[in-house]
Amino acid sequence: MPNPNKNIYQNWRPFFVFLCLYFIAWSIFPAFISSSVPLDVSEGISWGSECQWGYYKHPPFSSWVLYSFYQIFGHIGPYLLSQLYVLLTLYLVYQLGKKVWSQEIALLGSALTLAVLYYTYPSLEFNHNVAQFPIWAGLYLAFYQSLTKNCLRDWILLGVLGGLGMLTKYTVIFLLIPMALYLVLPKQWSLLKQPKPWIAAFIMLAIFSPHLYWLITHDWLPLSYANGRSHEVDDAAYSIKRHFSWIGFITAQLVAHLLLIMMLIFNRKRLVSIKEYKNNLSNNASLLWYMWLSPIAVIMVLSLVFGVGLRDMWGMPMWALSGLIVASFIAPATQLLTATKLRKALITWLSLVTVLMIVYVGFGDKIRHKPSRMQWPEQTLTTQAQDTWQSLSNCNLDSVSGDRWLGSLVTINSHFPSQMISGPAIHSPWMSVERLQKNGTLVMWQDGEQDVELPLLNNLKIMTANQAVNNNQNMTGLIKQEGQWQLNWRDSKIGKPLLINWVAYVPSHCFKPF
Repeated sequence: MPNPNKNIYQNWRPFFVFLCLYFIAWSIFPAFISSSVPLDVSEGISWGSECQWGYYKHPPFSSWVLYSFYQIFGHIGPYLLSQLYVLLTLYLVYQLGKKVWSQEIALLGSALTLAVLYYTYPSLEFNHNVAQFPIWAGLYLAFYQSLTKNCLRDWILLGVLGGLGMLTKYTVIFLLIPMALYLVLPKQWSLLKQPKPWIAAFIMLAIFSPHLYWLITHDWLPLSYANGRSHEVDDAAYSIKRHFSWIGFITAQLVAHLLLIMMLIFNRKRLVSIKEYKNNLSNNASLLWYMWLSPIAVIMVLSLVFGVGLRDMWGMPMWALSGLIVASFIAPATQLLTATKLRKALITWLSLVTVLMIVYVGFGDKIRHKPSRMQWPEQTLTTQAQDTWQSLSNCNLDSVSGDRWLGSLVTINSHFPSQMISGPAIHSPWMSVERLQKNGTLVMWQDGEQDVELPLLNNLKIMTANQAVNNNQNMTGLIKQEGQWQLNWRDSKIGKPLLINWVAYVPSHCFKPF
């Protein structure tokens, strides 16, 4: 008896080959055609090298993973990691689609996920939003399995993913809240009388608890940082505007779904009617709709009622089910033909976005004569920083300070000296007065930018090189030297070179005299 699944996979084989080439290109090309990693990537790697239970902006998990991949694969690592996260997301969506609908809808739905803008170019920059892609998809699958099969392993998986989600970015709470609300509905009370959901909750809390302890002992830094950013503009008009930020947020999500919406419009004759779809909607499919839409409801309430200022990119991990939902509307009689047309459309879309990525990352600065973050002279900056320090000091460069972008670039290319971040000292808990006194630091900032704030240096004895030479016998403290670097952009037609101001604080026992 012929295996129908075998025929399905044969139909999809050319598309699978294309996807392999696509993900290989996105994993490798950016490392060779760019001259620098994106901002969030350099910052995440720098944080991960310190191995803390939290950082002043975010929880730690994605930084740990990013740092590990960078250590193993070098500059290819961050891009490879991003695409592996996207692939894992597609796989989890496929597994969920098989359980709710059919093999064909599952394959098509997971492929259509790539029609959502967030899973293409924005995924190039591995950050806390990209790191949530498989977390959300895994939570959808684990929650569905827990409710429909009620197996302990599914509840355990739900707890693990929820805990890792909270260790990745707090916005996963937009999904965890609707899941918790669903469990307290009357029809789920029988589940709550069993230990399994409570075991999941305990596991989630246990995984999150080390970071929770870190938050308590570090003045709730990420929450304070987020609150400070949301109140950067302190006036009545802006306060009112925050209550309606959900409008801009939803608009941005619709734009991200524009290609998927167009695919629906162009194939509307092959879709089942809304009335027919509702009549045939199973309870299991209704659960997926709930998980897809309920985070939006939570976000709207937070914005409208509590005035939480929403950021468009918070929506990045929320749409793993979008392709699956769209695929479920295709009439069974036209599935084969529609799937063929949609695969061709996806190949066209992914080919186009790949070409645009290569052009923008590889040649964007030469076309616009204005560099993006991925076109900064990362290696030249690092070499200049190391050469300057070694010309002044007999000791290795222990830390870089000042501008977080410049500092993180030097950090990830210089055997990971620590980074002392401009701002309150608690932003860099790995730094101390004693460490600075012993090892010194190199401060950098772009010419024309505002001065850096490094309060730990205020507690140290600092002198000029001349003072140190004139008082050679009593030479203790840090010796200050300063200057400016002039770095060329890779596009020679960019008018002004990159000017970097620097100040080296060299320990007296390391200082190279004139």
